[in-house]
Formats: sequence, C-alpha cells, structure tokens
Amino acid sequence: MFTVYYANQLENQKHLLVRLLEVQPLQDPFAENVILVQSPGMAQWLQLQLAEHFSIAANFAFPMPSSFIWKLYKQNIAEISEQNPFNKSAMVWRLMRIIPTLLHLPAFSRLNDYLGSAPEQNKLFHLAEKIADLFDQYLVYRPEWINQWQTADWQQMTTSFVQQLSPRFKPIADNIMNDISWQVLLWQALVADIQQHYPEQQIWHRANLYQTFLEQLQQGYCPKNLPTRIIVFGISAMPPMFLSILSALSQYIDIHLFFNSPSRYYWGDLIDHRYLEKLKQKIQTESKEIQTPYDETLAVGNPLLASWGKLGRDFLYQLTQLEPNDIEVYNAPEGGQLLQQLQRQILELTPTASAILHYQAGDDSITLHACHSPMREVEVLRDNLLAMFEQDPTLTPKDIVVMVADIDRYTPYIQAVFSQYQEEDKRYIPFSISDRKVTESDVLISTFLQLFTLKESRFSSDIVLSILDVPAIRQRFEIDLGELQTIRDWVTQSGIRFGLDKYDQEPVPNYNAWQNGIERMLLGYALKSESGIWQDAIGFDYSEGLQGKLAGKLAHFFHALQQWQQKASQNLMAEEWRTAILQLIDTLFNAGEQPMVIALLKQTVHQVIDIINEADYPQTIDAAIIGELLQQKLNEQDNSLHFLLGKLNFCTLLPMRAIPFKVICLLGMNDVDFPRQLPNNSFDLMQYQTQKGDRSRREDDCYLFLEALLSARQKLYISYVGYSIVDNTEYEPSVLVNQLWDYMADHLSHPDDLKQLRFSYPMTVFSEHNFLAPHFSYAQEWLPIAQAQQQQQHPLREFDQTLLQQENGSHQTTVELDDLQQFVIAPIKYFFEQRLGVYLNENEQERVESEVFELTALAQYQLKQRLFENEPQNSTLEFEKAQREGMLPRAEFAFLQQAELEQSCHLLRQATAQYQQQAADSVMVDVTFGLDGQEVRLQGQIDHNYQQQYVDWRIGKIRDQDVLKLWLNHLILSAMGQATDSRFIGINKGNIETTTFSAIDQNKAMAQVAIYLQDFLQAQGQICILPTTDFQQYQKLFAEENSGEAQLYRQLMEQQSGNEFDKSQPYWQRLLVQTKNLDYTAIKQRFTDWFAQMLEQLEDNATS
Repeated sequence: MFTVYYANQLENQKHLLVRLLEVQPLQDPFAENVILVQSPGMAQWLQLQLAEHFSIAANFAFPMPSSFIWKLYKQNIAEISEQNPFNKSAMVWRLMRIIPTLLHLPAFSRLNDYLGSAPEQNKLFHLAEKIADLFDQYLVYRPEWINQWQTADWQQMTTSFVQQLSPRFKPIADNIMNDISWQVLLWQALVADIQQHYPEQQIWHRANLYQTFLEQLQQGYCPKNLPTRIIVFGISAMPPMFLSILSALSQYIDIHLFFNSPSRYYWGDLIDHRYLEKLKQKIQTESKEIQTPYDETLAVGNPLLASWGKLGRDFLYQLTQLEPNDIEVYNAPEGGQLLQQLQRQILELTPTASAILHYQAGDDSITLHACHSPMREVEVLRDNLLAMFEQDPTLTPKDIVVMVADIDRYTPYIQAVFSQYQEEDKRYIPFSISDRKVTESDVLISTFLQLFTLKESRFSSDIVLSILDVPAIRQRFEIDLGELQTIRDWVTQSGIRFGLDKYDQEPVPNYNAWQNGIERMLLGYALKSESGIWQDAIGFDYSEGLQGKLAGKLAHFFHALQQWQQKASQNLMAEEWRTAILQLIDTLFNAGEQPMVIALLKQTVHQVIDIINEADYPQTIDAAIIGELLQQKLNEQDNSLHFLLGKLNFCTLLPMRAIPFKVICLLGMNDVDFPRQLPNNSFDLMQYQTQKGDRSRREDDCYLFLEALLSARQKLYISYVGYSIVDNTEYEPSVLVNQLWDYMADHLSHPDDLKQLRFSYPMTVFSEHNFLAPHFSYAQEWLPIAQAQQQQQHPLREFDQTLLQQENGSHQTTVELDDLQQFVIAPIKYFFEQRLGVYLNENEQERVESEVFELTALAQYQLKQRLFENEPQNSTLEFEKAQREGMLPRAEFAFLQQAELEQSCHLLRQATAQYQQQAADSVMVDVTFGLDGQEVRLQGQIDHNYQQQYVDWRIGKIRDQDVLKLWLNHLILSAMGQATDSRFIGINKGNIETTTFSAIDQNKAMAQVAIYLQDFLQAQGQICILPTTDFQQYQKLFAEENSGEAQLYRQLMEQQSGNEFDKSQPYWQRLLVQTKNLDYTAIKQRFTDWFAQMLEQLEDNATS
C-alpha cells in the first residue's frame, strides 16, 4: 500500500510518524525502521525528535533514496559489479580516452573545433567532466533516452525529438540534431569500452537497471531483502524513476510518504501570473484573432506559492498520478502577526482580492535589514539576536537558525563577531557552523591542495611563507612561531621576492629567488657581507652564530618544496602520482599534529588513483588535474556534523532542510547572489524538452525561500548588502525578497506600514547612529567613541577620550629635542605613536613579489648612500654586491644607472667637500622657555655644526621633513645665540639643490620655538591637526578667499593618496576616514603660526 500524508507543518508530520510507529510497530523487534531522507540535517532532526518522544531512537536507518534503490538493484539483479563503471567520476576518465578517437567524425565537428586536433589535457578533462555530469543526469531523469540510444531505433528517436521541439527552438534544430548525434555516438562508444573491460558481465547502469527492476516488479517478482516497510520523510522532490520504483514496491510492502504541502488545497496546476502574462503576450503576438485562449482562473491562488513553488508543485502532481491513499493534517498557524497571516494565506490559497494583511505596531515577525558589507550584516544580526533574547526569555540559541547562500564566504565574519565575547559575558552566544567545505575549513587541507598549483606558481615570498605558516608543516621542520617571524624578516632583508630556483629556465641568474636567499643565509653563518662575494653569493649578516640553525631548518623546508616542485612540473602516470603524493605527505606534514586529517588525505589519494586505474587511463596526468580531483573528492565529505548541537545554528541554504525553528535568519539575500544560478550547458538536451520533476538550481532556491517563510514560527529575519561600502550606492535585494515585499505592499491595509519593517544601518560598528533610536547596539565598548562623536566638541574627540590624564593634571617641564623634532615634522604621526601607542608603520619593509626592472626611488637612494660612503673606485664592487643581494634588475640591466648614480655621488662630494674635510661639532641644547607662567626646559643635541654653522646633506632630493628639521634646528641655534645661516644640501635629477635659512633675531627665534613647544605640550592631551608637507600648496589654499573646510578636506585626501613616501600617510588616512569635521579656522591659524616666518625666508632666499 502506498500512503501519502499531507501536512503544512513538519511538526504535524512528525506526530503522524510517531503515531504510525506506535500503532503499527514492526513485528520483528530486531528489524530496522527504514526512513528515506534527502539530507543528513533532516535525519539528525528527525532522530532527535524521535528520541525525545520515545526516550531512545535505536535501530533506525536513514539512507538517501538513491543509495537505498541502488542497494535494492544489487541485491536483486545478478552480475552488478562492485564498482559502478557508470559512476560520474569513472566516466570522466573513460571519456578522456574515448573522445580524441572520435574527433575525426563529422558529428564531432563542434567538439573538434573546441579541442583541436591535439587536445590539451586540462581542456579535455573539463569537457569530459561536463559530459559525464550530463550523462549522469540523463541516467536519472531521462532513462528512456539512454535505453533507446543503445538500440537501433535511436535515429528514429532523434527525428521524433526534433519534430516535437517548441517553435522557439526550431531555428537551431540543426545544432540540436548534431548534439544528439555526437552524444549518442559517444554514449555507444562508452558502453562498448566498458563492455570490453568487463567481457563476461552484463553491462548495467541506472537506466537499464531501472527498466529491468521495474519490469520485474510489475511482473510479480517480490524483491529479496526488502524491509518490512519504507517511510519517506522530509523530501520535497524526487526523480520520477525513484517514485516509480517506490510505487511498484507498494505491491509488496507498505510505503509511507510524508509530504510537506504549503496549501491544504490542490495546487499542482497553479501557474505563476508572470508566466500567464508572458503566454498572453506571446499568443496575442502570434495570432491577433485568438482572444486570451488560456484559462485565467489558473492564476487564482497565492502568487508567492505560484512563483516559488514549482519544485513542490511538480512533485505534488507526480504524487497524485500514483493515486495513493491520502491522509491530510493541516493546521492554520496561530497568531495575528504578519508572518502567520502570510502563512495562512498560502495555506488557504486566499484569492488575491481578499488577501488583506494587517500590521500592528511593534510587529517584527518579518523584517528586512540593509547593511554595507557581510561583516556589518553579522554585527547587526548579533545585536538583533541579543534584543530577541532580552525580549523573550524563553528563546534559546538552539531555537534559531541562520542560513546563508555561501557559508564559506561568511565564516570569517561569523567567527570574528561571535567569538569576541567570553562565556562569562552576557553577550556571549554559543554557536556552531556546519556545511563548510573541508577544503575551506581546514588550513592543512587547503595548503595541501595549493601544492598542486605550484606548476604555474611564481613562488612569491608570501605564498611560500603561507605554506610554512601551516602548523603541521612548521612543526615538521621544528620551526616555532618566534622563528617564523624571524624568517619573515630574513626573507625581506635577503631580497627574496619570487622564483624557487636561481637558474630556473633562464641562463641569467635570478638573485630574487628563494635559492639565492637560502644560499646567502647559509653562507652568512660563516662569512659576513663585508667579506665580499664568494661563489656568486654574498653572506647574510643576520644568520651568523646561533641563528645558523634556523637557516638550516629553512633550507631543509626549501629542499623538500623544491623536490615536490620538480615532481609537480611533470605529467606522471596515476600510480606514480600515488607514490609521489604519499611521499609528499610524509615529508612535508607532521602526522602528530592532525592525524585524522593526514589519514583522510591518504585515503582520498587512494580513492582518486583507484578510480583512474579502474578506467584504464593509459596516459600521464597533469598535477593540476590531480589536485582538482582530490579537491572534489574531499568536498564530498559530510561536514554537517555541527548542525543541531543545541547552539545557534549557522548553515548553508540547502534543499530538503525545511526544519522548523522559532526564528529563521537569512543572510546575504543579495540580488546577484540569490537565487543561485549555474551556467547553462549549451549541449544539454533536457532544456529542449523539459518534464515535471526536472531540477533547476534557481527553482530549488525559490522553493528554499518558500520553505524558510513557512518554517519560521515566530520571526523571519532577512538581511542583505544594501549599500556600497565605497560610495554608499544603494543595491537591490534578491528578486525573491522584492517579490515578498511587493506582495505585502499590495495586500497591507495600510501600505505605508511596510516602512516599519525595513531597517538601514550605519557603515561602521562605532558610528554614533548605532546608539540613537531607532537603532540600538550591545557593543558597549564602542559607546565612548559614539558619545564623543555626538558631542562634536572636537573633530577627533574619540582620540582624546583614550588619554587618561597620565600626568594627573601636571604638565611636562622638560622636553627632549628629538621628541619636539618628531612632533614638528609629523604631528599626526607623533600623536598616534607617542600618545596612543598606535604604530601603523611597524611593517614598513613590505615584501615585494614582482621582478625588478628598474631601480625604485628607495633602492636608488640606498645604493647611492652606499656608493657615497665608500671610495669611488669601489663603486663597481658595490653594484655587484647589491645585485647578489637582490636589489637590482637582472643581467646587464643592473648596471644601466651606475654612471648616473656615480655622477650624483661625485657632485654631492664636491658640494660638501669643504665640510667633510672638517670635524663636525655637536652643540648641546639646554634652553628654558617661559610659557604661560611656567618654565619649560628644552634639552638635546644638534650635530653637523661646522665652525658654528649648521650644515646637513643627503644623497637625494630635499624633502619637506628635511626642511622642517633644518628650520627647527636653525631656530634653536639662533635662540642660543648662534647668529649664522643654516643650510641643507641635496641632489635631485643630477643637480645640486640647497635650502638655506638666514640668520634670525634671537628673540624672534625664541618666540617661534615657544609656539612649537606650546602646541607640543597641548598635543600630549589632544591631537594637533596640521599638514606639514607641500607647504606652498596649503599656503595658496589658505590665501584663497573662497576656500573652506571642504576644500581643505579634499586637498588633504588628494595629498595622502598620492604621496607614497610620506610615512605619516597611513595616520592621515586613518584620521580622515573617521572624520570630515575639520576646524578650518583653527588649522589655518596654526599653519600661519608655524610656517609663515619659515615660508617668508624660503621665498626671500629663492629670489636672492
């Protein structure tokens, strides 16, 4: 007997199942209760529910329909091989072997055009994958095609197929005919190939197994090893062949199928009104004489169910064709909130005209939340969940599920937001994340797979260091975290950029390669760089002494990677790959770190190689293909173990997982991300003759959205990225969300109430608006900053709040000259570093991964500095040393600028010769200033004094910071009575340039230094906003009559985005991104106080 149980709520179906198990227990107490489910999540939920009711849930089996029916085939049809040769993975390798042998045939002209006469292996592999996937679909959804293709009637079938084409496909009928021809020939060749491999066996695949088994059942054959009964639970769709088998089995055993139907009325013929409108327009276009020949009453019913329910509608139709016994249990959702009203209208198929929704103040059962980024989505979600827990003490984390289209994309944000609070914090929410791909969730596995892409890799410094950063690899070579940081520094300092081998496919050595850097480190253990070049290498000074052991560990790792790279660059036979990969795992990974993961990797390697061997693939295989196969096989691992653990559930939106929760949250409902769509396969023949029960990723997602709406018991929370994080451009949510919102707008008694259900949020978590109604936030750590922003007493008051008056109200009385110089040169940078303890330039030596084609400005300066400090006759040697240190371009390009740099050094030597012949004096600074009745003592030392004249120089252009330091030292020396001019000498583009400040009156100098000291003391408590570069540009800006705060802000942004050598740049960027409230008048006045006298002197000296 075949019985279908219809209900609109999964809880009701569970009650029916419990009643069935109680009333009709199995006669054999040791027999299994077989319950077919479509997902492990549904099996887990059902097992928990049964255990809760019966106190124990034992001897239940939860197979998938496909595996259960395949097991029946094997038990009842002889000669089915243990390994299915028509498995998709096995078909790929047979097709790769067969396709090239058929490309000469006319029917394969399109494939021949794509592949060429000598197919490239990667291209052939991906084509074979697509074809194997297509054949796999045919075996399940078009078994009659496959069976006909193996007979002589296939050409007649092709003709009939083309004749039945829809008019819109008629123009491409020839292409379709060609696709049928080559697919039939290829399938026949595949069958013949398998027959040749198994000459003594009947060739079985799912299509002829289905036909044979169904015929046996219809002829009265009772299958062996049948369970006493079969229960089908939580399945919204099933391939027609599976349903036919179950129907035929109902002659011998009871089949109980539980179908979650959204409506109590038959809705299998419900049609989307948009489809009807398209049909009407099409018919009116094709025939003016026919007046709306379709039945418009078909559009009666809920438009959401019509638009989203195709998957379940087709399955409902298939069920009714079986004419089963029907048992219906429908319960109308209780409650007057919008969510329950919507669910009732779908249940009752309420006609559009009478479907009225009533909004009551405070109804938050359906809400839409627009954020600026996935990170903000998760932050906003956390605040809303905390609010829900506060409002409803009975609500627990296990009552909530958060589903996203791509869980791997959101995992870093989920972990960052929900892991920041400890259990003792009231804001702590226990959570679990399921459905992550193994290859994304485990760094060891992802790194292992990365090793198969090294053939195309440039072995950049960051990529290799990321491999070494994996704990299992680090520990294999006995490198701890502290040593890893040392290695990072060494990589930058030794000139390693890219490339593994020093002479990798090039006659010219690559001194930026890992081999050169490792050789330098090993040589540095014995020879320092000052010892010169030895066997084309120069010693690395940081690896001497005890550090030589670390250099040896790094060399050991390098050689292991080098050996694997040599293997990965070749095409090997399958068995050779087995040996090489297993050796790689043993060599590179510490088995004691993650033994289960290591075992999984080895098991997967064996599985992949066995599949290739089973298909008798006779050729060598590229490493990238092996890597793809391993990735696919690893991602088949069930990773839903963290689902329903009694915590807040984060998971992927998956079909057949319509489990009821009090609160269902959907994140990432963006227009471009949901519904998810797969690119169409141009030679998929099913698209030309669709049938009920055909699967579509888009239709699956539409039904998932419908199930989420129906499975939420109290709240449906929908979130999406609604604004650009760059320019605040507004984005649309998913078309499904828009359809839901349009429906509510059309049916609300007061459409304006819809505005109460949509919420927009500030871009950052620390925005003051998060703490102002109607918004709210539980992130109390950001409250002081938000309060400071609201006060707006100072443009960056939030920074001031972090200073806790360390001096207890007292003022600093002694100022070091070095501190004052740092402040005057870069007041923003000084405040961040010295007062806030924030260092944004800690990693100034960024690793560069690109090849050197010309000397950068920094490299030119460093090389000129070395040449300038050495004797002129040693310049060529210095160039050769710099080349082997990885500073210079390859080959002779390294020496193209030698003459130019030597000339610059020569000119600067000439310009400074009179000073270098003298011994420089140091002036001790100890000056006391009276500031607001308080004495401030300035102490320090000024070097580079030559006969009471301050002179300094650099082998490069004179920078703004050089001018400021010169000016400040000149003022201080003048304040001390040294009434002479001061000078700074530089060289720019082969020309000597000089900046000179003339003697200044002692009192004027004292007054100017006092201004700097006064602002310096104030800067101990609040930030001093002032640009200290591009003086002339800001002087022009402040001189303009119409200039104001907006113009100043724009000028600051342009300056900081274009000056890559300004070390205060990141501090300005951090400041400007957090405030646009600049006190223009105060900044203009400070600029005048600081630089008016200096700029006047610069202008006078420039014109004199």
